[in-house]
Amino acid sequence: MRWLTLLLMTPLMAAATAAPPAAPLPQRAAPAEVPFLDARFEVTEEQDVVFGQGRVNDGPEPRQRALLLDAYLPAGDDPPARRPAVILAHGGSFHRGNRRDDSVIENGAKNTPVRNYCQELARRGYACFSIDYRLAPEDPAPGDHALERLMDPVEAVSPAATGRIDVARLAMGLPPLDERSRAQLWHAILAAASDLDSAVAFVRKEYARFDVDPTRIAIGGFSAGAISAINVAYGMGTPVSAVVSLSGGIWGYDLLKQFGTDSPPPALLLLGQQDLPGVMAGTRGLLQLFGERNVNHEFAWVPGFGHFYPSAAVTLSATGKRRPVDEAIAEFLYRELRLAVLSAELED
Repeated sequence: MRWLTLLLMTPLMAAATAAPPAAPLPQRAAPAEVPFLDARFEVTEEQDVVFGQGRVNDGPEPRQRALLLDAYLPAGDDPPARRPAVILAHGGSFHRGNRRDDSVIENGAKNTPVRNYCQELARRGYACFSIDYRLAPEDPAPGDHALERLMDPVEAVSPAATGRIDVARLAMGLPPLDERSRAQLWHAILAAASDLDSAVAFVRKEYARFDVDPTRIAIGGFSAGAISAINVAYGMGTPVSAVVSLSGGIWGYDLLKQFGTDSPPPALLLLGQQDLPGVMAGTRGLLQLFGERNVNHEFAWVPGFGHFYPSAAVTLSATGKRRPVDEAIAEFLYRELRLAVLSAELED
């Protein structure tokens, strides 16, 4: 279990500021609003968009089911043309949740659903897509993956690594993981990455339909969705412009063994102060890897919260900067997607 041991031993803050200083954000003298930083647009929704097909009931009688997303687009006065896109995947232990609600209440705290993040980003000028992906109870086919890049599946879904999964299963009325359901979980981790990868390909292909700039596509998510985004960007090597991880980590692709890309995108990593042990270990591993490979990245805590936190919760960066989660995401995307030029065009 080399990967798990290394993750647990890595100092969390060691690589949090490895990248060179980024260009300063524009001055925001009130009451002026900056496109892509401030919420200034109305939002239109296009629901139940089919972006692909995925195989479930992976046995003697498999079937295909539609993979759906909801699109959230800026509208109203002068929405940006060829807008940047963000594709988000929900959380839920690869067992539950969907593109419209993945909220959980635990210890008095509740996470903001990914659809709400999409709505907020669309108000700022982004085209945002909240996607569904296949879950473990559906018995999904894993898809095509480079086996030499993956973790050992026996170790990856061993009892030492899956205690939190049984908490979710108990809440769903499911029995604890057994040999068969552990195999389904492993397939679900890989299927989620395959489905997010399909969503990226769909948005890039349909860029004109959604008025998206295909060179400015970011991906991300919460918990299982964030893990999937990390697998897609750094394991599968799918070309994207940035990654937003809300309490994600390393699970599926063995990034300690092999990176899937020579041009890794920048990443924003957020972590609750009392987050889940596996999430904290995975974030430690990512910070170590990004520091070693000079991957541009930003790290911030969400003080006072565990795994579940709202978008209005205040973050604390490695440099001591304080801002709400949603503002941290907007400022990261503004900087890394190089949106100052588009913002200036909208202001002309």
